[in-house]
Amino acid sequence: MRKIYMTFAAALFAVAAFAQPLARNHQANGQITSPLRYKAQSVPQSWQKTDFLLPNFGKARPMLAPNLQVTDDMQMIVDQPEGTLYHNYYGVNSGFEVFFGNVMSTTIDGMAHDFVVADDGTVYIKNIMATLPSRAWVKGKKDGDVFTFTFPQKYYMEPGFDDEGNETTDSTSYYLWRMKINEAGNSFIPDTESQDIRYVFRNDSLIRIDNNSDGVVLALATDEGEWVGYADFTSEWHKEKAQVEQPSASAAIENYRMDVGSKEDGTDDAHVVKVAFDGDNFFIGNISGDNPSAWAKGKIDGDKVVFDGKKYLGVDPILGYHTYFSPSGKQKVTWEEYDYTFDSIYFEKELVFAYDRTAKTLKAKNGNFIVNAGKNVVYKLNEYVKPVLSPWTEVAGTPKDPSIDEYVPYDNEYGYGALQLHMEKVSTAGDLLNPEKLFYNLYFDDALFTFYPDEYLALKEEMTDVPVNYTDNFDIMKKDGMVRTVYFYLQGMTTVGVQEIYKDGDTTYKSNLVSYKVDERGNLTGISRDITTGSEDVKSVSYTDLAGRRISKPAHGIFLKTVKYADGSQKTVKYVR
Repeated sequence: MRKIYMTFAAALFAVAAFAQPLARNHQANGQITSPLRYKAQSVPQSWQKTDFLLPNFGKARPMLAPNLQVTDDMQMIVDQPEGTLYHNYYGVNSGFEVFFGNVMSTTIDGMAHDFVVADDGTVYIKNIMATLPSRAWVKGKKDGDVFTFTFPQKYYMEPGFDDEGNETTDSTSYYLWRMKINEAGNSFIPDTESQDIRYVFRNDSLIRIDNNSDGVVLALATDEGEWVGYADFTSEWHKEKAQVEQPSASAAIENYRMDVGSKEDGTDDAHVVKVAFDGDNFFIGNISGDNPSAWAKGKIDGDKVVFDGKKYLGVDPILGYHTYFSPSGKQKVTWEEYDYTFDSIYFEKELVFAYDRTAKTLKAKNGNFIVNAGKNVVYKLNEYVKPVLSPWTEVAGTPKDPSIDEYVPYDNEYGYGALQLHMEKVSTAGDLLNPEKLFYNLYFDDALFTFYPDEYLALKEEMTDVPVNYTDNFDIMKKDGMVRTVYFYLQGMTTVGVQEIYKDGDTTYKSNLVSYKVDERGNLTGISRDITTGSEDVKSVSYTDLAGRRISKPAHGIFLKTVKYADGSQKTVKYVR
């Protein structure tokens, strides 16, 4: 049972970067596939530590009353039920999550929720527990404007893992329960008097009636009613009435570059955005990676452009949150318990740009802006520090050479190695390249590296050309500015290299292949910049197992990799996946 919260803490540790940039701690080969991994992409700033304790799963468990026991025929509802769909309601939920074995109180603000009302009065809510969305629906009954849900109901399944961290066919199911605080006042147990939780639907709002004021939580637990640290104690969902504002059909839409950050601290970066001048209105778009069509509207006021407050951007189609453009600031905050200092972001009332009408440039006078999930709690999806906007015309060209700034060799204990890359968005002629056309390749032992879906679980197909802005927030991550971190699961390499590619229609431009030697200790000992158009010097790459049998595609294990070159030479190294 410990897997469910230990996995969460490990994944969050990796993403929140509490340690060195390339260090992370998780199961042996990095395969964490539960939704907990997805949920751990950011640390909400509303977190507060509590004194609640998780059960001691090693102790004998009390038997539940027969009327509280789960049944073998309970099934998760994963497909949308038939009926009237109430789509993308704005959620404000408070509850508990687990962080490094500690139970934290948090608010989940802005998650988009769906519920369905069937013709026979049956009702369903998707992701009813916001602290742990599972994409499952729970089933209840409508009586007037009151929805009643009877628990336990199966809500979440987690795959099993063997001793080496490999996923198995076994899985563990977890259930939603109505729970109350225990006698010691430090944990939650199933409510033996009732397993009903009620909600009322009025005026385009669905609000939970049975909540913490009654000592009631909706909690995730085992089939034996042992709480696992996740619970919601209040829930409200409201119809979002704000509309995404768009430029008029007559507005002049132009491509702009937006420079952000600072070269002094290595956070400098540049983005290609859309702007629209529409009378006294100024719009900026292409600021949300998952929702590029969203626009934020400001006002032109003489030599200023002012964004007053938050601007609704719609629902992020990937993360499932209502998103907002928001002026922001930041300050240093120390989390003393973990001896960790970080930049705490806060909302500002407005963002003011100095506007040069002749040059048509804009420079932020007083701060930054973020694309935020929700409108009440800071949960940034994108951050733009000290933005400067100027007209941009696409000019194709050869990317500047990237570099490998840090290298961590494969570690048998953790089952991975890591690269920290510094990418370039600028051509050798100094022009900003279109990031949507910019990719990079990795090379190990002079052979082009392929990212396989069985190792990089966010992928649906093999990938060699990695979009420069791609991230899965776990195996491939964007850091400040143009820093990228890539984890790999092989060893035995003697060289490692990186190359950027710019694809302009049928024409491809390539940087030098920047290649480093790897010594016996795994240190980078040299660098070469060979102008190359790919892997023409490599004629073939083949694999055999330790018994000498040829392997078409290595799975997990130890193999021999043989690289044959155009000059007739070849090299064989040990290859571990």
